[in-house]
Amino acid sequence: MPTERNPLIFLCVIAALLLMYATLRPFNPYPHNDVFWLPDANGIRFGGTGIVWSDAALRPVSGSASPDSCAIEIYLLPVTSDDSGNFLTFSSEENRDAVFLRQWRESLLIYKSKPQSARGPKLVDFEVDGALRVKRLVFVTISSGEQGTTVYIDGKLASSNPYFRIHLTDLYRKIVLGTSPASFEVWHGEIRGLVVYDQEISPAQAANHYAEWTSRSALPVVNAEDARHILARYDFHERGGKTIRGAVDSTPPLTIPARFSVPHKPLLESPIEEFEWDANWRRDVIENILGFTPFGFVLCGLFALSRPRRQAILMATLVGGLLSFTVEFLQYYIPRRDSSLTDVI
Repeated sequence: MPTERNPLIFLCVIAALLLMYATLRPFNPYPHNDVFWLPDANGIRFGGTGIVWSDAALRPVSGSASPDSCAIEIYLLPVTSDDSGNFLTFSSEENRDAVFLRQWRESLLIYKSKPQSARGPKLVDFEVDGALRVKRLVFVTISSGEQGTTVYIDGKLASSNPYFRIHLTDLYRKIVLGTSPASFEVWHGEIRGLVVYDQEISPAQAANHYAEWTSRSALPVVNAEDARHILARYDFHERGGKTIRGAVDSTPPLTIPARFSVPHKPLLESPIEEFEWDANWRRDVIENILGFTPFGFVLCGLFALSRPRRQAILMATLVGGLLSFTVEFLQYYIPRRDSSLTDVI
């Protein structure tokens, strides 16, 4: 019996170590925050793992327009099309991904989360193909109101969707730049300006704002009419330090932390909240099953040497579940990993 047990014990240890290695690497719970100031322009650059956030949420200003209308302008430079990531998110504890902008190759994806009680997908999206040109500055204007949402690229109409709406109240949340606040969805590129308005942007305004941001002046000029409707504005003119201050007094400052983290990452996220019948969800489930199956067979074989088959299966299931639970718990502290009860199951 010992001659049979020792090889199985060895295989169990090797399988467990391989699982721990595959699921916990890169073993760095406190990676450096790769956010750098541009040396020759106003703006910041996001490297391998970068995040910038506001400690407080955006809030209404006196005399705000209709809560059904808003606009977002962002001046950015994507540096790669090989991967995808979130470069701007409006987030809160109760709604981590309320509204977010994402790059996928050279497409702009605008997402909005639906109420939890609503049926169907948790997120609705509006995609603009070819909007984000790699290694070229792009001025994106997103205007939303009663007629739907319109996107302008470099001051020119790019696309519109009458069924996709962003309400001003959706933006009364904290700002997160460079990654998703709930998962590791990092973006690589530069951000040189960000403005949030409490009203829609007309085609003429979109063209004028593009001309102002791309002029040779250090800071774009803001006319009095536009200034009355600015909810937040970041010019990134500091050129150094860990704080990015808004041009509007009521705007919360943005912070560049020393270490990268995912601020609203869930611990052992429930299967109900995580479930989304798409390719990513199915692939993750299959990978977990295939990854733990060899360990389970070897462990069951080890227990079967001294116990009845049913007991061996039960003990292998319990030990395998405990190992999976431990892995998922530890993954909460590793920014690149997600902590999920679905994976335990």
